[in-house]
Amino acid sequence: MRVVVVGAGFAGLMAAWHLQDSGHDVVVLEARDRVGGRVWSYEIEPGNPQTRIERGAEFVLSGYDLMESLMAGFGLSLAPMGMSYYVREPHGVDTTHDAVAVAAGVVSAAAATAPPSSSLADLIDELDRSGAADSDALAAFRSRLEVTNACPAERLSAAAAADVALAFEPRPSFRVAGGNQRVAIELSGRLGDAVRLGEVVRSISWDEESCRVMTDAGEVAADVVVLATPMAVTREMTFDPPLPQWKLDAWGRAGVGHAAKLHIPFAQHAPPVDWSAVQNVRERFWTWTATDETGGVQPMLHCFSGSGPALDRLQVEAGPRTWAQRAATMREDLPLDIERAVVTTWADEPFSREAYTALTVETGADDDALLQRPVGPLYFAGEHTAGDWAGLMEGALRSGERAADEVLARP
Repeated sequence: MRVVVVGAGFAGLMAAWHLQDSGHDVVVLEARDRVGGRVWSYEIEPGNPQTRIERGAEFVLSGYDLMESLMAGFGLSLAPMGMSYYVREPHGVDTTHDAVAVAAGVVSAAAATAPPSSSLADLIDELDRSGAADSDALAAFRSRLEVTNACPAERLSAAAAADVALAFEPRPSFRVAGGNQRVAIELSGRLGDAVRLGEVVRSISWDEESCRVMTDAGEVAADVVVLATPMAVTREMTFDPPLPQWKLDAWGRAGVGHAAKLHIPFAQHAPPVDWSAVQNVRERFWTWTATDETGGVQPMLHCFSGSGPALDRLQVEAGPRTWAQRAATMREDLPLDIERAVVTTWADEPFSREAYTALTVETGADDDALLQRPVGPLYFAGEHTAGDWAGLMEGALRSGERAADEVLARP
C-alpha cells in the first residue's frame, strides 16, 4: 500500500514509522525545513547547550508511556528538571499553592456535574459568589487553566477543570536530554528518504480507491493519506470532493488555543540560582528555572503564556521586549539579560496557526470520535485527535499510532 503522510511532527512521524515497519511504501511531506512540528529544540547560541530551549512542547510528564518506550528504543534519556510542572508559587494575589489546590478541588467537583455547555468563567464566578472557595485562590486557578489551555475562561468549557496535565502534587518533570526534538529526529532517521522537507501540501483529491496530493513541487499519488498537520492547517486545505459536513462541523467546534513562550538568558557570569516556578496570576503567564542534563540549573528563565487576550496584553507579536520587561519586574531575584530574550508564537507560524486545541463550550460529546474518524482513504492524526491527551507530546504520538493502526485495518 502506498501511503502519504502529511506533516512530520510527532504524530506524522509516528504514523509513518509504524506503517513503514509494517511493510508499506510511505512518503512523508513536511512543509518546514525541519522535523518535529510544534516540538522545536533550539540553541540561542549555536553550539552552546546551556542556551538550549524548547520553543514548543517542553514537559515530559507522568503517564508518557509511549514516548518513554520510544526513547528507550532510541537510546535517549530523560533529564530531571528539578522544579515540578504541577507546583507554582502564585504571584500578584494573596494566596498560596496549597490554597489554589483546595480551590481546584472545589471547581473540579462542581465541573463534574455542570452542564456540557457551561463555561469555566461562569462556573468559577458562581463558586466565588457563593463563598465556596477563597476568591484569590479561585482567581489563581482560573489563570492557570486559561494559560494551560491557551483559551479564555469565557470560551473554555468547565470540563477543562479535569485536564489530564493539571494536578498540584509535586510530581517530577523531565525534558529529553539533548532536546525533545531528538525524538522526531530519531524517528525521521529511521524513515530515511521517505521524509521530504519543504513540501507544502495545497490540496488533496480523493475517491474511495485512491488519492492525489498536490504540492508546490508537483503531485504525489497514494492509496491512502494520513493528515497529521495541526487542525487549524488541515481545515484550510482544499479537498476534492469536499469533506462531509460532520467533519467540518467538528473542526469548527474545537477551540484553537493560542500560546507563546519566552526565554531570557541570564547575564554573563551570573552566580548559580535555584530551580523555581512562579505564576503571574494577573498577567496570565508563568515562569520557571530548571536543571538540565548537567544537573545544574540552566542559566535561563523560561516563560509560558496562554490565551489570545493574554498574548495581546504582552504584545508578543511585536517581539519579546514587553513580556521580558514584565517578567524581569516579577523575577527581580534573577540576573536576566532581557536584550537576549527570544519569543516564540505559533498563531502566526504558517504551518501551525495554533498552539494546540482547547475544550470549548461548543465542543460536542462525540467530537473526539468525529475528529478521529476517517473519511474514505483519508485518516487523521495529531494532538487534536488525541482525546484526553490533546495538546501533549504523548497525545501526538498516540494519535499517530492509532491512525496507523486504522490504516492497517483498512479492508
